[in-house]
Amino acid sequence: MGEEAPPAPTADSSQDAPVLLTEVITEILARLPAKSVGRFRCVSHAWLAMLSSPYFVDLHLRRANPPDHPRLLLTAVGSGYDDHLHSWRPGGAVQKLMPDDFSDGIIVPLTKPCRGLILVRGTDYNGYFVCNPSTGDVLPLPDTQATMKMIWRPKLFQSHPPPYFFEVSYGLGYCEARKEFKVVRFFCNPESETGMASSTSCDVFVLNKPAYWRPAAEPPPLCWVEEKKPAVSLNGYMHFLCRDGGIVTFSISNETFGSLPPPLGFEAAPSVMTELDGCLCLCYGEPDSEDLYHVCVLRNYNEARWETLCCIDRTAWPDSERTLLNSRWMAPLGIYYSDGGQKMMFGTGSCKVFTVDLDGNAPEILFTPDETIIGCCEDDNIPALGLYEESLVPVGCTIEEMISRSPTTEAWFDILKWLPARSVLELSLVCREWRAMIMTDLFIQSHVIHANLNKSPRIMFIMDPRFGNYMDLEKFTDEQGPRMFADLVCSPQPVHGLNVGSSAIWDFICNPAIGYCRVISFDDNDGTLFPGRIGLGYDSEIDKHVVVHITYKEKNLETRHYELQCKMQYVNDEQWRQVDPPPRPVSATPPAFVSSKIYWLVEPNLGPVSATCEIVSFNVKTEEFEVLKGPPCSHDCGRMTILQLQGALCVAYSDQSVNKIDVWMMKDCDLWLVEYQIELEKFLTDYSLENTTPLAVDPKDGRILLNAGWSLGYYDPKTAEIETIYSMNILNHSYKFCPIICHESLVWPFSPS
Repeated sequence: MGEEAPPAPTADSSQDAPVLLTEVITEILARLPAKSVGRFRCVSHAWLAMLSSPYFVDLHLRRANPPDHPRLLLTAVGSGYDDHLHSWRPGGAVQKLMPDDFSDGIIVPLTKPCRGLILVRGTDYNGYFVCNPSTGDVLPLPDTQATMKMIWRPKLFQSHPPPYFFEVSYGLGYCEARKEFKVVRFFCNPESETGMASSTSCDVFVLNKPAYWRPAAEPPPLCWVEEKKPAVSLNGYMHFLCRDGGIVTFSISNETFGSLPPPLGFEAAPSVMTELDGCLCLCYGEPDSEDLYHVCVLRNYNEARWETLCCIDRTAWPDSERTLLNSRWMAPLGIYYSDGGQKMMFGTGSCKVFTVDLDGNAPEILFTPDETIIGCCEDDNIPALGLYEESLVPVGCTIEEMISRSPTTEAWFDILKWLPARSVLELSLVCREWRAMIMTDLFIQSHVIHANLNKSPRIMFIMDPRFGNYMDLEKFTDEQGPRMFADLVCSPQPVHGLNVGSSAIWDFICNPAIGYCRVISFDDNDGTLFPGRIGLGYDSEIDKHVVVHITYKEKNLETRHYELQCKMQYVNDEQWRQVDPPPRPVSATPPAFVSSKIYWLVEPNLGPVSATCEIVSFNVKTEEFEVLKGPPCSHDCGRMTILQLQGALCVAYSDQSVNKIDVWMMKDCDLWLVEYQIELEKFLTDYSLENTTPLAVDPKDGRILLNAGWSLGYYDPKTAEIETIYSMNILNHSYKFCPIICHESLVWPFSPS
């Protein structure tokens, strides 16, 4: 039995005004646009309850969307771009629909409305979203920008790297039995020789459930799917179009797979699958050629009987229409009712709409964006428009919102954020709700702060930076020690969970706690090691790590002439951006990050002459450089390094005249004071001034961790003694081990590449 309508509010019986029946009020409001219904929900609590009930939401979906009045969602970015998506219906004007600021890429509609909800993606790896265009609600789907299954992860505590895939296809469907929406993604590793796939995987994400992506109930078959061909949801199944024309079916309710054959005579040509008049529709043919364009529909689902609806011969069209409608993408949008008859309505990649009758005769152009607020649109091979419905169906809550509404989940959140990274990853396997919580940005950012509060430094050694191989100090044995490097440097202090380093020809960003590593190669590297060329920062306002790359185009120590070039990139982005180079030359020492700024020491042998230390800083929020006055140290008497200790900017000055290291700390913009003095007179055999650098201060006892390249020890400022915790006897001091301070961190900003 269907749900009964809730009682509508009635007028006071003492008033003379007639009272509308509940059914009348409901029928009137059910025909209004979704945004108008949203405003009527503010009339009273009774109206809010009535207009939010499942009964009314279903009734509104039926009444507000007559089949002969299609609505189109226009996502093209035209010459009149105004930061909005637009809507249009035949015979009407283009109207602003909703802002498109939920993605940095162009919005591409992937599915037809599923009870009013549409699956869209942002181009240039900007993620997938479920949106309701009629209400403006948008739900970002997790793990869709740089999908982990599509990125090679060399080590995450497994003896073998987890599988990764090259292609994926997404779909959105609705399970009538459970009254829930499912987003399904189908991964594959294609083999060009066979046209099939060597491996596949399928994940399911249920909207408005406190859970993460999970495997489907059964493994998918081996087939080659493509991202540009999303799944079509129809009759309780999702349909994935394979490269060879075959169709894989996925039952939305029991999550099992089946198959359908392509139409007879199907050619290996560009193809599009959609839904047309309640049937599965497969179109094939080059959209921007003079070839025939075939439109086939599946009339009998059980018998897999296809019918060719029409073959469009564009050479028979008038030249003006053929030129105007020539496009790299073309697909049916739906059935268009005109003059008592039915035609097929098509859309193009340049946001044009036309109809043809079933004999494929000359088209009737219904819409071009040129004279509208959208403006002229460039043609593309992706959809620029799609259908949408008036709907009150909610897109659901984000996982973060569900966490805040569950006291139990919030309590576990507060417990798990204090644990080591490896323990958290193991506990993520306890249940789907915990995994969903742990994978949120909210938890990852909270964990990297709380799991490292007042902890002694966790020391790890780089064993192989290209493959994310690191080892804890405690795990070394007499047979296995740290690897020695001649051309590797690493900023010892992490920046919000990540470390950065350089070799002669490439740089790397890593999170040793989980084995994450990203290698960065540059065309402008000259094959020599320059430790100051890469700096890592963190912009807390946008929750992104920033990489700054500085190289010398020219430098002449005799004339002091130099020329720098500089570019920056967010760690999980693809593109580098040129920025103005620093106003001073930077020295060959690793930079340090403190409070939204990356700091470099100025190279004393280039550029303007300065008697004392100068520092260059780069503000990751404003993307600007400035020059600061450093501590009153002379370059003639010792070596300087710049570092972060206890959250403050420091300069370690190795004074060779007295065999000690002065650690200057910046207390204010121009105020530098000596915070520590490290006496090395008694320890020069193992801790030479030329090689010894402070790494960190233990917050528990105030001891300073020192790295000499082959000796590692804690210096106690109170007793002026050093406790060596690891040492190697080596003859060639040009080779050194590379220790780094490791944060307990789940940060892994994967890039789509």
